Amino acid sequence: MTPDTIIKRTEKVLASSIGDELVMFDAEAGKYYGLNPVASNIWSLLDEPKSINELCDHLMNKFEITRENCIKEVIEFIPRLESKGLLEVVKNQE
Repeated sequence: MTPDTIIKRTEKVLASSIGDELVMFDAEAGKYYGLNPVASNIWSLLDEPKSINELCDHLMNKFEITRENCIKEVIEFIPRLESKGLLEVVKNQE
């Protein structure tokens, strides 16, 4: 996964905001997931597919984080949501 990798939401979950956090329900798996404010922002930004670079452009404006740290943390975070079937890698640039 690189900063140019394109990510999108899956269609199988229902999501609702509670304060500044997001609660998601995967009806197929019968599981609930809670996302912290940063993860909730990533989910909100993925209303359309975006690259990790594009996500970090937005996150850097909202949170105090360097581009290098943002890219590193998003690249580490995306596979966790992908493994739960919440996000998909659309185009992986190696």
